[in-house]
Amino acid sequence: MAGAAWCLHEDLHLARALVGDVPVIAVNAAAREVRAFALFTQHTERFTQRGHEWIRHQRRLFGGGFTVHAPGKGTEPHVDHWWPDARGGGGSAWGARKVAWLMGFDPVILCGCPLDPGPYAGHRPGMFMTRANVIEDLRRGIEAEPHWHQGACSMSGWTCKVLGSPAGPAQPDASR
Repeated sequence: MAGAAWCLHEDLHLARALVGDVPVIAVNAAAREVRAFALFTQHTERFTQRGHEWIRHQRRLFGGGFTVHAPGKGTEPHVDHWWPDARGGGGSAWGARKVAWLMGFDPVILCGCPLDPGPYAGHRPGMFMTRANVIEDLRRGIEAEPHWHQGACSMSGWTCKVLGSPAGPAQPDASR
């Protein structure tokens, strides 16, 4: 799965070198960066909201052939599939991790999801993801759901330290 952090393209390249060219779920603005078979967000209004328009970007840049997913239950007509079991903390990337598993993917590799402060892919300013309180809240959400850790790994950052990488186990976080 592909998050929208600055490390997305490098993470995805390294992951593909390890496991091959596998299907990608684009999370949030990653819809502007990578061809995906599915788009996911917890912010369903942004799929079509002016200034975000993630569905339009995916279609314009990469064509059709994707479905749109969100957690819980809703009524937005642009969402193809609602996933009640994908709710909880940890942000949209963590929700997409759950959806990937619910779709049958195991393991699930997080690319562009380091949960470290920084800009978004494409050198867009990080704004939301540069705020320490936001990052700490998302990290706490992932820590609070250890039952979702197994079968997930990450290519970089804090999530790699907690979940491990596809090349090996999680590393203890000395900063705690």
